Formats: sequence, structure tokens, C-alpha cells
Amino acid sequence: MGEKRIVTQEELDNACLLHNKWNEENEGERAVFENCVFDRLNFAGKQFNGAIFRNCDFKLCDITDAGMCFAELKNISFACCDCHLLIAEEAALRDIIFENCNLKSAIFTHSSLRNVQYHNCDRNDMSLEKCYKLPEAEIVNISPEDLRNMSDKEGLILQGCGGDIQEWADGINTALTDSEILLNGSMFSKLYVFETEGHTCIMFPFEDIDLNIGKLAIWRLQTHDQFNGTWLSDYVPNKLGGFIEKEQSQEHKKPDCPLIGQDGNIFNLMGIASKTLRHNHMATEAKEMCERITSSGSYEEALGIIGEYVNITSIYDEEPSEEIEMEMM
Repeated sequence: MGEKRIVTQEELDNACLLHNKWNEENEGERAVFENCVFDRLNFAGKQFNGAIFRNCDFKLCDITDAGMCFAELKNISFACCDCHLLIAEEAALRDIIFENCNLKSAIFTHSSLRNVQYHNCDRNDMSLEKCYKLPEAEIVNISPEDLRNMSDKEGLILQGCGGDIQEWADGINTALTDSEILLNGSMFSKLYVFETEGHTCIMFPFEDIDLNIGKLAIWRLQTHDQFNGTWLSDYVPNKLGGFIEKEQSQEHKKPDCPLIGQDGNIFNLMGIASKTLRHNHMATEAKEMCERITSSGSYEEALGIIGEYVNITSIYDEEPSEEIEMEMM
């Protein structure tokens, strides 16, 4: 990383002017500070929305009423800084330490946080409304051949993932949370990483993850050019020659799935049915069902497809009625 560079007030002021032109006029230059020290500098009222700060130390700085919305702050220490009224909404904060800082009325609404620490700080009226904490990922290195033994699992595989794996975990968790694909605070905390044809690939397993599988299917298609995403149940047959199937004593039967009485949105029902199938070691059937539903022509057809894979029951443990009255949003 090397020795950190000391930033002067003049350099900071010039960077702020260029950054605001970049933000407002599509000119100038984005502010990017890496391996820097800000000592007794005046950030008061300055707008660094969308700026990047990495591996930086802020010492005795006046940051009152400054703007850092949508900014990226990674591996940052704030020591004895006045951050009163700082506005950093929808920012990405990773590995941050605030020590002896005034954070009174600072606003971090909708920001994503990982390992943010506060020591002896005034946080009166500080807002963390609708922020979410990102997990430290458990990174499991495997070989592509190991995927062939995962016939009972399903997951999303992203191909060509260079760089820091934790940053990939943060980015995907943030994107899928913001898109309301990951639900109820659920996050990918365990990743399988493997190398193939000179590229790093990451598998995000769906085990114990609460997600909207329909929205994820659409997101995967929309971002395919960017991430080259595919399902585990597609990747193994197409790239590795298929799964090594485990011996089973009997054929899978349709598992019971309590759908009657649930929110009738078809994607919600599909997600519940998919989770039921995966929990019964039927990941391939879950993926096949979701693909058929997303390409179906009507709500009734989609319900019929679900019924081919699961035995539809009631959340009240009653016998299912002949007519399921559900409305599609």
C-alpha cells in the first residue's frame, strides 16, 4: 500500500470544484482519493457526492454539512473530526472507524454498511434509517469438479469475477437488496469460488436465502452481458458434463407446499414452491418450474405449472378447495 500522501487544502478545494463539474455538467473529473491523509482540512459544506475515498485517514477535519451521498468510503479512519450534519445517503461504507467524532445529526439513510465502528462519538440524532449491514463473506475455494456433486443445490454463478471477492459479495448483496430480490434482510454470506479457463467464477448458493426467484431470473437476464450469470443447474450440464447423481431409494414425489392463504402474487407463489422443492432436494425441478412459469402466458397457466411440481396445500392445514382464489398483482 505504501506511505500515505498528505493532501493540502488547495488540492482539496480544486478537487471539489472539478468533482462538482463532473457531477453537474458532465465535465471536470471525479474525485478519487486513495492512500491519503487529510489533516485539519476544511470539508465544511463541500459536496463530494459520488466521490471515492479508499485507505484514507481524516484527522481533526471540519466535515460539517458536507455531502457524501452515493460516495464510496473503504478502509477509512475518522479521528477527532466534526461530522455534524454530514449527509452521506446511499453511500457504501466499508471498514470505517469513527473515533472521538461529532456525528450529531449526521445522515446515512439507505447506506450499506460493513464493519463500521464508533468509539467515544456523539451520535445524538444520527440517522441510520433503512441502512443495511453487509456480512463478511465466508469464501470457500473449490474445483469445478466439486460442482458436479451439488445436484441437490441451486445457485447463481457469475463468470469472470476479477478482483476482491468480498467486494463482489458486497456489490451483489447491495444490488439484489436494492432491487428487492433479497428479502427480509437475507444476504449471501457464503460463496463458492472456482477457477476455469483462466477466469474466476463465483457461485452464490440459495441455501437458507429468502429471495424472490422470479425477480432474480429477470435480473439475471438483464445483467447477462455484464456478469454472464447462469444457474448452477445449467452450468454443470453445459460446462462440466452433468451432475454425479446420488443414489436414491425411491423416486421423488411431489412435496406438500402451503400456497392457499398466501399472498397470491405469482412470483411470491413461485418463490415458495421453489424453496419447497429445493428443501426436498429437487433443485433441478425448481429451476425448470421457474423457467416455465416466467415464460407462461397467463396467471392460470402459471398456477397449473406450479401444481405439476408440488402438492398445493393450505397454510391452515385444511383440504385445498377446488378453486384457488388468488389475484395477480
